[in-house]
This record gives sequence, C-alpha cells and structure tokens, in this order.
Amino acid sequence: MPFSLPSDHVLLNREFGSKRDVIQVIGDVMVRSGEVSPGYARAMFEKEDQYSTWITDGVALPHGTNQAKKEVLRSSIVFVQIPKGVDWGDGKTVYLAIGLAGTGDEQHLQLLAELAGVLERPETIERLRSSTSSEEVVGMLTAGDGQEVE
Repeated sequence: MPFSLPSDHVLLNREFGSKRDVIQVIGDVMVRSGEVSPGYARAMFEKEDQYSTWITDGVALPHGTNQAKKEVLRSSIVFVQIPKGVDWGDGKTVYLAIGLAGTGDEQHLQLLAELAGVLERPETIERLRSSTSSEEVVGMLTAGDGQEVE
C-alpha cells in the first residue's frame, strides 16, 4: 500500500460555497487528527493564493507552502468529493479535492507522485467522482494504480 487513508478522511457528497471552504474543511480534518499544526492549515490558503492547486479536469490537490513543511507532524491525505462542483478560479470547476501533507520533501513528492499515478486515468477520476462508499475510495486510492483492492 503506497499510503494510508483512514475512512474518516474520505468526505463524500459534500457541497461548498467556495474553494476556501473546501480547504478549510481539509485543514480541519488534518489538524483534528493531529497530523498537522494549525500553521500548516493556514499555509494551505497561502499556497492557493500563490498558485492554484488545480491539476487536471475537475481535480485539485490543496497543500501547504514549502515553508510550512515543518508544521507536518504525520503525512496525511484527505479526500473530498463535491458532486455539484466548486469554482476553483480561472473558469475551472473542481469535483474532487485531495488535500495532502507530507513529512519532508521526499514524502511530499512521493505522495504527489502516487496520487498522480492514480489520477492519470479518466475512468478512475470518474469512479472517484461517483463513488458512494468511503471503502471503495480508500481501495482505489491506496492501491496505487486506481484499481480497487479486493
């Protein structure tokens, strides 16, 4: 398993008024779970203000700034499904926001690479967008290749 994703870090069928609301919820989950300090959660907003974390059609990967890496206590992933979408700026709509925090540069880059591998296939993104089961989402993401773990 490339990384772990607790089922309470999978938020399905959510609605948000703005991308800031999405990032706030992701940060709250990470802080409440003791994975990051509140400083990292604030740095997620700073990162988004500097550069959009939108990565591909309908998907964003919110994360903190480089300066905030010391605020990561344990690596973390938070998956948020937004069926109606939320405006991410520049005419882009996000349906899946996957927040991440990696301990140190290597872990952060590894998390990004593993998520990119899962998200490179449009059919996987579609399955993640339509899933009604946190277990299915965990299986697809932690399998490392977008295939559900049996």
